[in-house]
Amino acid sequence: MKIPGIKIIDRYILSQVMNTFLGIVALLTILLIVETMFELTEILINKKAPIMSVIELLLYRLPAFLAVTFPVALLGSSELAIAQMSTNNEIAAMRTGGISFRRIMKPFLIAGILVSILSFVTNDYIVPETNHISQNIIREIVLKKGPPHIKRNVFFRDAENRYFYINRLDEENMIMREIMIYEMTRERYPRVITAAEGRWVVDTWELKNGTVYNYNEDGKITYEMAFQEMKIEVKDELQDFFKNQRSPQEMSTKELRQQIQILKDAGVDTTNFEVDYHVKYSFPLSGFIFALIGVPLGMQMKRSTKATGLIISIILVFLYYVFYSLCRAIGRGGIIDPFSASWIPNIVFLALGLFLVLRVEKA
Repeated sequence: MKIPGIKIIDRYILSQVMNTFLGIVALLTILLIVETMFELTEILINKKAPIMSVIELLLYRLPAFLAVTFPVALLGSSELAIAQMSTNNEIAAMRTGGISFRRIMKPFLIAGILVSILSFVTNDYIVPETNHISQNIIREIVLKKGPPHIKRNVFFRDAENRYFYINRLDEENMIMREIMIYEMTRERYPRVITAAEGRWVVDTWELKNGTVYNYNEDGKITYEMAFQEMKIEVKDELQDFFKNQRSPQEMSTKELRQQIQILKDAGVDTTNFEVDYHVKYSFPLSGFIFALIGVPLGMQMKRSTKATGLIISIILVFLYYVFYSLCRAIGRGGIIDPFSASWIPNIVFLALGLFLVLRVEKA
């Protein structure tokens, strides 16, 4: 199949990269499935979950597995492809023929861009819904044998189009803290109820020490009333209500942006959610960055063993994810702003990739 605007050499390199890429994606996905199976052992044994439910759960988690493996697979495939071409003296022949290293890198970077786009689309349009379905399978299993599976930093939505948000949760005593309920009134202007703590009792949220705010169309408070106790009835069936809870991993960028705005309007700290929002954009770009790093690393393999090169790649991937997690934690702690927390790891590793490219060019 011919790709318009791309020369034969580009098509050849792309085919080498993508063939290896698909193989690595398959291998890493299988490893993640096996790891998840071990995690699900407790559900299988203690909750006596049907084996078909577990298989269904794994199938719905596949898109999330793929989104994680794409960047790593591209690093490995780029590195192995360029190393094999170097071993076969194809790279030397290209450079002797006047083709610069930057020009050789072009198809690798195209592959990086394509994989980054694929990763973003998968993460934003497929993964949120499949994550939500897989979480609901777990919630159904838990609800059959125990209390409602409530988590912190999640949104609930009931049949009356009200949003319930819990910032902190005392899991031992099942006390919800820093609660916010957002609803549209008959006047079509929002009403926000905040409470210091609350409990779930049968089909009612029992709130304590809170305030009711009414807003006008300009977002200004028109009414404010404090209360010591308040009960809010949830008409949904218990199971249906908890099926509607969503964490940031179960939302698209559009949905998460809307929820952030709702929380901001209610005066709630949205730092955690803003970090997760920016991560949804920054993480998919890691595929492009890994391609930029993998090519010059692969060029070094001819001077050492392939095993050494792969070990270096594994270490770099490990360092990237550790650094990414560290920056995200610092961002959630408010030490740096959410945008910087999400993009600093990419900037650092992009600089590393450019350094490696310049080093190979000068060699």
